Amino acid sequence: MGCCSPEYRKVVKEEEERINQKGKDSLPLWAKMGIVLVTAGVIVTAFIL
Repeated sequence: MGCCSPEYRKVVKEEEERINQKGKDSLPLWAKMGIVLVTAGVIVTAFIL
């Protein structure tokens, strides 16, 4: 299948749509806040020690 084949373009378009849909899935706000708090705690602990 060459780069100029209509079938190739269809496959690439489907793959692009799948990747874009996957990018819409994100962590909930509570999970993001938890990650930030844990990271901040690790940084503060590193400075104290």
